[in-house]
Amino acid sequence: MTGEIIWEENLSNAIRLARDGDKLVLAAFFSPSCEACIRMKKCTLITESVKEYIKKFFVPLKYESGRDSDQFLRFGVSAKPAFLVLDSEGNEVFRKIGYFDPDLFIGKLEKARKKAAHLAAKN
Repeated sequence: MTGEIIWEENLSNAIRLARDGDKLVLAAFFSPSCEACIRMKKCTLITESVKEYIKKFFVPLKYESGRDSDQFLRFGVSAKPAFLVLDSEGNEVFRKIGYFDPDLFIGKLEKARKKAAHLAAKN
């Protein structure tokens, strides 16, 4: 059992932890009234495989609409749920919107990791 995902709420902290841990930041944007957000939280983000994958490769960062409106504006997020993968410098390398079942979500995150590695190798 992996336990719950421990979400960061501060971008600077998440970037620092990602840099220190050789990980990427997974920024999740949710709304309490969004059906797809609720499904994502209750169906996908509670599965052991997803929790283990996120813990191994990402620093999870969560923003809620209303409370974190400035971050929604900063990243240009209007549709929810939104998942952005940021490198350890805070640059966006990947973005997906919507509900994903656990296996598809892990596939999307794997694609993001490959893209981030490719971009890092070019620099």
